[in-house]
Amino acid sequence: MKISRELKIGIFALITVALLIWGVNFLKGKNIFADTDSYYSVYDNIGGLIESGAVYLKGHKIGSVSSIYFDVERNSKLIVKYTLELKVKIPKNSVFQIYSSSLVSGIKDVRLLLSDENEYYSPGDTVPGDFDRGFEAMLEPIKDQLGRTVAGIDSVLFAINALLNPGAIAGIQHSLENVDHITASLSQSLSPGGNMNESMNNLASFTDALKNSNENLKNIIRNFSEISDSLSEAQIKSAISNADRAMANTAAILGKIEQGEGTLGKLSANDSLYTNLKNVSENLNLLLIDLREHPKRYVHFSVFGKKDKEKKPE
Repeated sequence: MKISRELKIGIFALITVALLIWGVNFLKGKNIFADTDSYYSVYDNIGGLIESGAVYLKGHKIGSVSSIYFDVERNSKLIVKYTLELKVKIPKNSVFQIYSSSLVSGIKDVRLLLSDENEYYSPGDTVPGDFDRGFEAMLEPIKDQLGRTVAGIDSVLFAINALLNPGAIAGIQHSLENVDHITASLSQSLSPGGNMNESMNNLASFTDALKNSNENLKNIIRNFSEISDSLSEAQIKSAISNADRAMANTAAILGKIEQGEGTLGKLSANDSLYTNLKNVSENLNLLLIDLREHPKRYVHFSVFGKKDKEKKPE
């Protein structure tokens, strides 16, 4: 039987397409001719995991990520499908964990962490998924600290740049010149005959004089102590007690006067003496007025020493 040219082309094209499909899946880590099991996991974030990512069990590749898609019914959660080429029994509560397999490239793979349960998942079940940040979590504080350090270095460089401008350099030079002048002045002051040297000498002289007067100071302090002892031994308490008694007696006398007791009390409480004195003062005033106006009524005298006859009152 002769095969036509068109049939040959069709068979060749079919084989080519089949090989192409197999090659693409092989490059993705899929073997379409192998007997595989599929499992699923649900994630909020897969951290950059891509299809064809490898699935490892204890460091040995057992499958790959066959597909990733959004589940709109679950608030757009990510559904990851794993295709396992090896027949592996997965116990309950096992976890498919996404992790970084390379710090440099950031490639994400998946490892299967088996539990100790005696019950197992069936192919097609949903297995819990986890995301291991690993070194990223460890580097997070270092990243923040590095950011602050870079900001600090930037500030220091900015300050250095500000110091390197001509105005700042001139100011620094001027400051250094002032420091030189201060150093020279200080050196001159410390030199023999300088102000500070003289001050130190005076201080030394004063210290020596104070040392020589040490005995006198001791005597002064001793005398002051004796005076303090004498004052403490004086009868100050007795004097204060006498003063208290005198003040108490005075208060008692004033109380009696206020209550009208005694002569002073009666004088302060009764105004009869004031009335009598007022009347006497008024009568005396009238008498003086009458004496001034009619002196002859009260005084009789004669130039010749004779007694005048009594005259009738006018």
